[in-house]
Amino acid sequence: MPGWQAVYNELQNSNFVVIAAAQDTGGEAVARQWYDRAKADFVTLVDENHTISSLYNLVNVPSAVWIDETGQVIRIDEGAYAETHKMGEFEFGRNDYAPMVTDWVRKGAESVYAKGNSVPELARTEQQALAEPNFKLGVYFHKQGDAKKADKYWAKAQQLNPDSWNYHRQDWSFTPAEAGPNWARKYQSLGDKPYYRPIEGLDP
Repeated sequence: MPGWQAVYNELQNSNFVVIAAAQDTGGEAVARQWYDRAKADFVTLVDENHTISSLYNLVNVPSAVWIDETGQVIRIDEGAYAETHKMGEFEFGRNDYAPMVTDWVRKGAESVYAKGNSVPELARTEQQALAEPNFKLGVYFHKQGDAKKADKYWAKAQQLNPDSWNYHRQDWSFTPAEAGPNWARKYQSLGDKPYYRPIEGLDP
């Protein structure tokens, strides 16, 4: 978040807007601390129903959607960090993505990063389509205070679309003690499969 604040500070007078949307059923009580720590003064939203993930078929966070001034989706990327981060000896994130955004904002359609990217297919398979309402039912029952039913529908959504980390992470977020081990097990099960969809066009 502080990294994107720095990008916004640099580009906000270039017809550029950052809209951050926390995908979290926990609501503002969970998400606000991250916005506050970043001292974010761009547009910040809390998407308790995961509407944005549904619209753009986002399966992991952080993800970025580039939308131009005509409303055209230019590219969708997973693992869209503004900078690298360290937690002890563990390093994650990347420093090469924010310069792509800067290049696009300054050059528009002439930017090499606005060309040749294959926007992920927004259509879903039959199973993925069925996973979506199951996940939303989990969100609904969680908001009603029925954790048992919420877990039932979230588990079904994860079964139908195991590639959606958002489904898993949202479920795990309500059992913090188990979240880390659950994530580690699923991550280790990937084998050679990447955690994030590779970002195209980093070396134009």
